Amino acid sequence: MHEDEILIISDKADIERDAVAKVWHEKGGKVLRLGKFWQPPELDPCKVHVYGNDTFCLVLQQKLGFNLISPPDDFLTGVDDAWLKRKISLLTLSDAKKLAFPTFLKSAVPKIFKASKYQTVDDLNQECTKLPDNTMVIHSEIVEFLSEARAFVYNGTVLDCSVYEGSSEPKKAVKFITEFLSDVPGPKTFVLDLGEIAEKGWAIIEANASWGAGLNGCNAEKVLPAIFHATYCEV
Repeated sequence: MHEDEILIISDKADIERDAVAKVWHEKGGKVLRLGKFWQPPELDPCKVHVYGNDTFCLVLQQKLGFNLISPPDDFLTGVDDAWLKRKISLLTLSDAKKLAFPTFLKSAVPKIFKASKYQTVDDLNQECTKLPDNTMVIHSEIVEFLSEARAFVYNGTVLDCSVYEGSSEPKKAVKFITEFLSDVPGPKTFVLDLGEIAEKGWAIIEANASWGAGLNGCNAEKVLPAIFHATYCEV
């Protein structure tokens, strides 16, 4: 890593961000911790990289002019059921309110409203009270995961994988992801969450951006390339 490559993170203490910052510094890069991220200093957007929550990174993108790599919001809806082990569909909030409840719903654009198993339509209305009816929603068949794992992917290769809930074997999760990546094209860098379903095996839960995903037990040094390349500049 060149010494003028700058990682921008929040100035608030966080075990995972601090671990990434430590490795970044050890590799020769610079680390800039920002509090008022909406007022960043003037920086070369081609030398900047970010790691943090959506608001932090997206505001810095707007202010500094770099680009971020993220999986498409509708990534899961284009994946075959064989990899999902459950039915998933994309629909409007208006249509989601007509579904049978309880049901699992999440916003297509990340974190517009809480991803959750909604018991009643009233619960959904309360959560989405200020959202228009044409807001796109991902609906998923309700399943129970015995274990959940996270994997950072770069150039189609799993850099590291950690089972962060349950006690399943990580090697089996990596094997599943590797087979998935050979069948389903993804961004240059992204994060996959997967879960093991009883009598069905491993399944893809969701895809996230490397610049915003927590480590969840993954090794900061191993996944650094995924985080590094999640921010880029068009020259």
